[in-house]
Parts: sequence; C-alpha cells; structure tokens
Amino acid sequence: MDNNQLRIITLFLLALCIGLYFYTGEQESYYEQSAKPVVNDMLMEIGQWEKQALLNHLSSAARSTISDQQVEQLLTRYRQYGQLQAFEPLVFSRLASVFSLLGENKVNYQTNATFSQGKGHINITVIPEGGSYKIYNLSINPVQQ
Repeated sequence: MDNNQLRIITLFLLALCIGLYFYTGEQESYYEQSAKPVVNDMLMEIGQWEKQALLNHLSSAARSTISDQQVEQLLTRYRQYGQLQAFEPLVFSRLASVFSLLGENKVNYQTNATFSQGKGHINITVIPEGGSYKIYNLSINPVQQ
C-alpha cells in the first residue's frame, strides 16, 4: 500500500468519525426533548420496586425474554438498594446511538443514583413503543466509594 492510499483511508476514517460525532449530537438533542423526560419519570416510578410498575414500563421485546420468576428475582435484587430517592442528570450514550444505525433504534442513559440503602449506578436502555418509550434493558450496580 502506498502513501496516497493510506492518506485516502485516513481521510475517509476521519470523515466517518466526524460524521458520527455530529450525528450522535443531533440524536442527543432530539432525545433530550422526547426520551429523557419519560426516562426521568419512569425511573422514579419503578424505583419503588413494585412489580406492576416495572411491568407497565417494559417493552414487548423485554417481556418476551424475561419470565415472571426472573422479574421477581430482579426486583428482589433491586429492593436491596432501597427506594430510589434521587439521581444525577441522565447521561446520553453516543455509542449506543451509533449502534442504532445498524439495527433497532435504542436510546441509552446512565446515571448515579441515591437509594434509601446506599448508592448505585443505573444503566437504562429504552426503545420507542406505543407512542412513548419502554424499557429494553435496565441494570443497577453498586457504586464503589
């Protein structure tokens, strides 16, 4: 490979990265208005760890892959944190936005949260469904202090 080919490939990759950066910035701005308020409300509602509240917010894709027993196990695990009291502003994941180009439209947010029994890190992925957003994936892990 000669230098001209390497330059062309480098310029192409640079242009691709710049394009993805601007694309994900537009996605972040769009979801700031549409998804973020829904996720804020959703987290406070499900943060009481009531089964029906969680089920109301699960996407059909998530419901089809999780059994009733797994929902109970998940709630038991999350109840150890106590009730959700507050969380830092949600942080949009640009990486998840890039992967949405290749498949289903998914929006991912992360935040640190305060629960009645301590602190945790929340990672939530939502998908558009039924005119709103529903949970595709949710994980909560302890924050190392």
